[in-house]
Amino acid sequence: MLDDTPRKLLRIISQFHYHFRRLPTLPELRRLSGRRPAEIIKGFKVLAAENYIEWSVSEPIQKADILEAWERNIPYDTTLQQGPQSARRNTNIDYWLYH
Repeated sequence: MLDDTPRKLLRIISQFHYHFRRLPTLPELRRLSGRRPAEIIKGFKVLAAENYIEWSVSEPIQKADILEAWERNIPYDTTLQQGPQSARRNTNIDYWLYH
């Protein structure tokens, strides 16, 4: 599981790349993340070590390649893990079907 800064940077660069078809520069990352440049570089080092991105410290941040755009092993939909009956109880479908 990633810490807050690397997770935030991963979401920012993946969404930025999807929208603009390029990676953000260091000033853009500073503006979007609210982090200082030293924290951004440290977060990129963590992402590179965990194989979320491919990046060398000697290269600019815009030269990074995204390998995985989301965090691994995180359950996103917990209702399906509890079974179909509990998933149905968590919605308001009963109101529309039975009242």
